[in-house]
Amino acid sequence: MGARKLDSNPDLKSKILSDNLISDSGTFPVLLTKVEINGGETFSSIFFRKLLSPLIDDGDYTLAQLISNISQSQKKLLQTGVFSDLAVSVQPDFYSGLPEVIDYNKEKSLPTKVIFDLSTIDLNLSEGWFNFNNEEYMNIRLNYLNNNFNGNAETVRFDVDYNPYKPYDHLISNAKFLANLNNPAYKFLVDLTHLHQNNQSWQGVKESGTGGIMGLVNSSGDKPWSSFTGVSLLKRTTGVGEIDAEYERVPEINVSEGEHLKTALVSNVSYNKLTYLNQLTRSFPCCGYNWSLSNEIASYQGNTPGTFIKSAFSYNFCKSFFNSFLTTQISADVGGIFSHTETPIHHSDKFYLGGYDSFPGFAKNAIDTNGGTQFYRLQGTVYSKVPYWLHPIRSSSSETTPLRLYATGLVGNVTDSNIFDDERGAASAGLGLRYFNNWARFDLGYYFSSRVGSDSLGGIKSGLKFGLSIGGSNS
Repeated sequence: MGARKLDSNPDLKSKILSDNLISDSGTFPVLLTKVEINGGETFSSIFFRKLLSPLIDDGDYTLAQLISNISQSQKKLLQTGVFSDLAVSVQPDFYSGLPEVIDYNKEKSLPTKVIFDLSTIDLNLSEGWFNFNNEEYMNIRLNYLNNNFNGNAETVRFDVDYNPYKPYDHLISNAKFLANLNNPAYKFLVDLTHLHQNNQSWQGVKESGTGGIMGLVNSSGDKPWSSFTGVSLLKRTTGVGEIDAEYERVPEINVSEGEHLKTALVSNVSYNKLTYLNQLTRSFPCCGYNWSLSNEIASYQGNTPGTFIKSAFSYNFCKSFFNSFLTTQISADVGGIFSHTETPIHHSDKFYLGGYDSFPGFAKNAIDTNGGTQFYRLQGTVYSKVPYWLHPIRSSSSETTPLRLYATGLVGNVTDSNIFDDERGAASAGLGLRYFNNWARFDLGYYFSSRVGSDSLGGIKSGLKFGLSIGGSNS
């Protein structure tokens, strides 16, 4: 976010010094007569009144006090994260008179106005996605996003994720509301979810659930840090139901049936220093890194009470070479569940690996269909520009929709034992072609997969992988 840095206001000082009105002193009295805002017409007056409260609460300042309050208001505006550019100027306002007060100041106050020039990011967005791959067939994701609800830069979001095709048919709906507090760096989050999903192909059961998360988000628009702290409540119902003829209940799969109520304290801390080939579309990261740490302290209610702690850490690193001709991306994920009770961990709380987006080369959740209390995944990918005669690009700065050849390799495992003592795992390597666009993505690759330390071929799906995502927007 490119905000212009506010100094001690050269416009005001140069004017009053050139007129020999005062010496270069921060104690000289000024009277704030007007605050002008250019841009941000979609926001309400209440929204700006909150953010400018350090400045507009009073009008009689010294020069130093005025500069300090302008800086506070500027900081609040940046923390909202809804302005792509922000500039501040201070000018003498000789068209406004002073109040008729006999004992006002020893020195005559200088009428002054403050001008904020704002550029707003795209705030209202309706999205629809059609996702297809040769593993999960057709998947539809519809999304409505409004980042300026009621003119207060508050977020309302509705998501529907629907797949009608077996064996991965599901319907997941989500509603999210993010409300501003007096301090724009903090927001109040309510996130509700309802789901129905068919897990017969890998667990022999169907599952439904309803729940939500509520808490505080700390995310300053001018800083790479963000965090969340809150509570969650989730009721899940798991049952065999009517098993389709093509699916048989696998005896070794251990899934608890019935109703389960889970309460939890949840937290997340993330840090993002990624830069993109094009900062507008942000579809292809080329340099930098990001990481996130998620924690959950949960307990089961009812006939089988129990508690556990669940943590997961994710790290991504990107580096480009030769004017972005080559881009290297390295990612690492690790997690664990720790419990001091005999109550088994619910299957939906365990970790899983396998599938098109999780671990290509293996079927969905197939590395261990029972899941595990610990997991790790390491992946390295090298992207290369397509030869110029196939895909001519004048310069990297204009490459908003990159097309890349890639080679990737990944290893990982899910287990109930210590991952550092684990001698088994899964490995996969692939070559392919990817197209990156904020509204269309294409992936065509060939993968070679195997299990390490085991002769089992269960879940391995080496071969051609194809994925296509097409989206649309009203923006």
